[in-house]
Amino acid sequence: MAVQFCTGCGDLLPISHQREVKCECCGNLNDNKLQTYSSESSSNNFPSELRDRRGVVQASKPMASTDTWSYTDMQCPKCHAAQVQYTNLQLRGADEGSTLFYFCPGCGER
Repeated sequence: MAVQFCTGCGDLLPISHQREVKCECCGNLNDNKLQTYSSESSSNNFPSELRDRRGVVQASKPMASTDTWSYTDMQCPKCHAAQVQYTNLQLRGADEGSTLFYFCPGCGER
């Protein structure tokens, strides 16, 4: 950022939006060669595909029927059945592990 100096005393002038800047040291009026402008805008002034899509509700795909799930010898924590069904889904990135979902056909515990 550039600076301006008073033509009368050489003191550093403050930043101003006005055409003339008054020196705080000697009171001399100096032309503002670095006049600043300010404007306000909001993110809505700039088009964005992401912003347009943020209002769209995306429903997740429902889980498949448990008829196609595999069985494993694991005890249900609720009803203590000897076998539960399971499936796995890739919920995160491809470089991360998949998530296992368990279902007890006896009591419906998930």
